[in-house]
Amino acid sequence: MRETNAGAAATSLRSTPPPRLLIVTGQHFATQPRRVDLHFMADALVRRGVPVDFLSVRLSLLSKLARDDRWGFARTRRWNRWNRIGPLQEEYIWFRLVHAARTRSPMLNRWSAGIEQGAAIPPAVRARLTGYSDILVESGAALFLLPRLRRLAPQARIIYHAADRLETIGAHPRLGGILRDHAGDIDLVHVVAEALRSEVPHQQVVYLPHGLSKEAFAAVDAPSPFAGSRNAVCVGDMLFDADAVETMARAFPDWTFHLFGRKARTGSALPNVVAHGERPFDEIAGYIRHADIGLAPYLDERDADYISQSSMKMIQYSYMQLPIVAPAFAAAGRDHVCAYTPGNPESIVAAFERATRFDRARIDQDGILSWDEKVARLFPAAGR
Repeated sequence: MRETNAGAAATSLRSTPPPRLLIVTGQHFATQPRRVDLHFMADALVRRGVPVDFLSVRLSLLSKLARDDRWGFARTRRWNRWNRIGPLQEEYIWFRLVHAARTRSPMLNRWSAGIEQGAAIPPAVRARLTGYSDILVESGAALFLLPRLRRLAPQARIIYHAADRLETIGAHPRLGGILRDHAGDIDLVHVVAEALRSEVPHQQVVYLPHGLSKEAFAAVDAPSPFAGSRNAVCVGDMLFDADAVETMARAFPDWTFHLFGRKARTGSALPNVVAHGERPFDEIAGYIRHADIGLAPYLDERDADYISQSSMKMIQYSYMQLPIVAPAFAAAGRDHVCAYTPGNPESIVAAFERATRFDRARIDQDGILSWDEKVARLFPAAGR
């Protein structure tokens, strides 16, 4: 695999329409409360005057029967039509009677893959495809559309957004084959973690870590949300190690631990642990801005390496010069990550103790990109 930077990738741009992006995702919706990198990149492009559309797939009656977390929000939106959500943004939520779902039966998997690959792209979506300069296909169910998008949008630069390993997110087993068989339909592979480089055999690969909404952290004079001093924050619940957080909280009763995320909570109710649940990003940014320590308590499980490398919260902590307490496999050579051995209480306590004494002025903020700087590299024609 040959690495390129985004600037070099720009030289391969074909003759395209004026900048307009389509984001194809099987995980997210354009207006969902929980915002991820796709939303922040879309916002940055819109600020540059670039229209951005979202096409959300993997929604059907199976979603309801399986109690998919996405179903509750999706039912509040209008399906199977373009909905304007901003001056330069529209969304299309593609709802069908059935979609391909991973099962334990190879026969059912083959059947559902055939149904998925044979599903006709809605006419309202198909009519727009020739107008996009770039189509970003997110890792996951969106890959089912890759061959058809290439055929119906020959003018577009197709970017495979490798945000996750397919196995990690429980993707349909056919998707790995589609990625291999149709790698030639992709113009650029964008990886958000070094560990994902080997996942996609392609000649054009760019590694760009997540950006940062620097403006959200700029209000240094804003009042602190904390009632007292000595506060540690933990943002997000993916691979959340509740035992590690509980170990820290019991060992440091004079510290308050603030947890954000639907599943971010300890097994025992502790007086110095506050589980805030899911909160708006701007509110969370205020907690990070005024915190003393950032926590990234990842479980030591398969694929935790890339998840920790692509961790948006660790970028946010670093930008606010917070010492970070995280397992050793997530340190990635960062001096301000006070590392511990997962499952070892003595090591966890010692790592937190080191974080309490770490000189925050030593934490280097250089190299942390804003979302605007990131999209300028990934979409060099945007805003010209």
